[in-house]
Amino acid sequence: MKRPYESIVIFDGTLSEDAISGESGKIQEFLSKNAQFESTVVWGKRHLAYSIKKKKVGIYHLFLYQGEGNVAAKLDKFLKLNESVLRHLSVVRVDRPVKPAITAPSTEVQA
Repeated sequence: MKRPYESIVIFDGTLSEDAISGESGKIQEFLSKNAQFESTVVWGKRHLAYSIKKKKVGIYHLFLYQGEGNVAAKLDKFLKLNESVLRHLSVVRVDRPVKPAITAPSTEVQA
């Protein structure tokens, strides 16, 4: 049974745009071979809350895909070997219906 997953990957912020797109392409190719790849969302360059491997800036990419239960473990092994990746996290995506916003009660005075 395929489950929806999302993986956030933080690349080294000192890498060039070409290097980042190459690394992102490798991950997309890996996911296409091992899962049903959906899309990539680039969040861009952001300051990290704390230093990771002596780096203070990271480039965030979100990968959306569907796969069997072992695909997240395979991706984890693949990303651990990549020196350009500072951190990564894969979780099962839960598509929940959005609840409507609660409106404040009316303060009008009825006559």
